[in-house]
Amino acid sequence: MAGDISFSGIASGLDTDLLIQSLLATKQQRVTNVQSSIDELSDQKNALSDLKRVLGVLNTTAADLGSEILGNKTAEASDSKYFTATADSDASLASYDIEISNLAQKSVATIGNTVASTSEDIGAGTLTLNLAGGDSYSVNLTGSNTILDLRDALNDQYKEELNASVIETSPGQYQLLVSTDNSGADQNILGTSSISGFNSPFVDGGVANTQTGEDANFTLDGIAITRTSNEVTDLIEGVTLNLKAETTGVETLTIDKNQEEIVAGLQEFVGAYNDALSLIEDVSGSEGALVGDSSLRSLRSQLQSLISGGVSNVDTLNQRDDGTTGYTALSQIGFKTDRLTGKLSVDTEKLNEALDENFAEVENLFKGGYTSTNSNVQFTANTGIGFSGQVLLDTQNDTATIDGQVYNLNRNGDTLTFAEGTTYDGMVFYSTVADTNVVLEITQGLGSSFEERTDEFVSFSGILNDRTQALDDQEDRLNEQLDNFRSIVENERQRLTIVFAKAEQSMSELQSMQNSLAALSIQ
Repeated sequence: MAGDISFSGIASGLDTDLLIQSLLATKQQRVTNVQSSIDELSDQKNALSDLKRVLGVLNTTAADLGSEILGNKTAEASDSKYFTATADSDASLASYDIEISNLAQKSVATIGNTVASTSEDIGAGTLTLNLAGGDSYSVNLTGSNTILDLRDALNDQYKEELNASVIETSPGQYQLLVSTDNSGADQNILGTSSISGFNSPFVDGGVANTQTGEDANFTLDGIAITRTSNEVTDLIEGVTLNLKAETTGVETLTIDKNQEEIVAGLQEFVGAYNDALSLIEDVSGSEGALVGDSSLRSLRSQLQSLISGGVSNVDTLNQRDDGTTGYTALSQIGFKTDRLTGKLSVDTEKLNEALDENFAEVENLFKGGYTSTNSNVQFTANTGIGFSGQVLLDTQNDTATIDGQVYNLNRNGDTLTFAEGTTYDGMVFYSTVADTNVVLEITQGLGSSFEERTDEFVSFSGILNDRTQALDDQEDRLNEQLDNFRSIVENERQRLTIVFAKAEQSMSELQSMQNSLAALSIQ
């Protein structure tokens, strides 16, 4: 009968790890679900980061359309040995006749006689340099000194105004030289300059002017011009002239559009636009991390509308002499939209033709501008919401009328602005006359329009940053849940491991008892 007592299969053959894993499956699924949610958030954040990068490129390129790209100018001299020039976006397309009769130069003077050694003691004394413009510079040395000490004193005290140096005029003979830092007649070192007190024969050399400070003298389209420097930045708006030599006749400066760079810049804009459209489609499509995102699809639609539609109110700018209207849309200057993909391409031949024939009109499409019925009333800036349309200004009573609505303006001198917080806050006008009926037609260019649309997404307080922050907050909460669920699983695993270990121990003891009983039955 004792032979019927059996625990076989209970004390052995049990896969406790598998049992524990099965028992933990429900709790482990919570961990898996939370981790999946975190992974999805990570994908969304990566998509937002990619969007911010690509839209940021489009934003920057759009901002550059008016000034940097369409404003790319060349400045060409008929002979660069006489002068060179550079032009920025503020320069107007024009040609100028230039004749240079004299170059500006610094004034140079020798100080004292030469000495046989740079370590020779010249003693103590005072040096005073008087310039034609009224400036005066003085140094006083005491004790024993060398011409190197005097040089250093000048450079230390007047490093912004003078340049002192020591040259070896002949073997074993050293001369102290002083030159003015700036050129011009007012920088000429005068004969009233003096040196005294130093040892003879050094002091006997006095102050001798070896190069007279002179102004640059030249003509621009027959008008006499004088400047103190050979670098002239304040004569032609947006142009820097560098005078190099006196001319023997009339030379020509030509300011023109840099057409090759303009076309390249517009192609760069097209590339940035296409990249933005493609990425928006990828991340918001059926397989994208931001599938169905309505704000992105809205942005895509807005960007496409800016390209396919005409530029609002630009017809008021692009009126030709024959009474016809010039370019009002990109399609007229070589830009094409693919009907299937929405991507943009450029017919460079047609674009170059438009730039050659009507550059100002192309510039107006991208840069915008305004017209005014009174040249003394100007539209100077808009830091608020983009605007295209008509503004009726009354600069006598300081009011503006837009779409029939009258707004009171704030005046600060000759500057007129809308009240802070109003719809058109940010628009600025400048008027030096009292006129009750000034009509301004304002056009927001495509560059500004694209910049404004993309700013809503990529600016510091834009949609993408807000979305990323919201995802970060959500991820933080999920990570806390994940840590909590993992702790629950681990604690339960440890508890079950102890339970099964005790069960194994009990079964082992029962097995031993079985073996003992079996042994007794045999006896």
